[in-house]
Amino acid sequence: MSFTALARSAAPAVTPVSVTEVKTHLRITGSDDDTYLTALIGAAVAYVDATGVLGRAMITQSWAQWVPQSPGYVRLAIGTFQSLTSVEYYDADGALQTDTLSNYETRLDRDHVLCKPKEGFSWPSAQSRGDAIKITYAAGFGDAGTDVPAGVRHALLMLVGHWYETRETVGEANTYDAPKAFDALISNERVGWYG
Repeated sequence: MSFTALARSAAPAVTPVSVTEVKTHLRITGSDDDTYLTALIGAAVAYVDATGVLGRAMITQSWAQWVPQSPGYVRLAIGTFQSLTSVEYYDADGALQTDTLSNYETRLDRDHVLCKPKEGFSWPSAQSRGDAIKITYAAGFGDAGTDVPAGVRHALLMLVGHWYETRETVGEANTYDAPKAFDALISNERVGWYG
C-alpha cells in the first residue's frame, strides 16, 4: 500500500504561469529581469508542484513509483491522475520485465487513485525486494498552464511577485515569507496534509 521510492520520470513541458503573465501581474514593461523572473517561476513551481505544498502535479508529467512484491493495492502518490503508463517488475533473475498493462485497473479513493490487478489477475511474480514493481503513470491537470485551476495560478503569481519585491530574508518585524492569501488559494486544491 505504501511506496518505497518515487521519482519524476518526465518533467512538464511548460510552467503553469509564463514570464509574460508574471510581468503583467507585476506591471513590468521591460525585459531586463526576464531571466530572474524565469528563475523565480522555477522556484515557485518547485515549491508548489507534485511533492510540494500542493500535493499534486500541475502540468502533465510522468512519475515512477516502486513498491514491494505483491502489494495488494497501491495508492499512487502523485495526483491529479491521468493514466497508467506501465507496470514493470524485476523477475527472479533481477531483469526488469514489462507486464500487460490491460491487466490493471485504477479507481478513485477520495483524493487519491488506487492501482491493482483486475479481477482474475494478480501482481507479477517478482523478486523479493523493496522496489520489485515499478508503476509509471501520468499526472497533472493538463498539458497547458490554463488547465491549472485559476486559484493555483494566481497563488504562483503572488509568490513570484512577493519574491521579486522581497529579495532578502524578511526581518523579525515581518517573518511571514509568502503572501497570506497564497495559503488560502493553495488550500482549495491541496491534497493531503502539509505542515
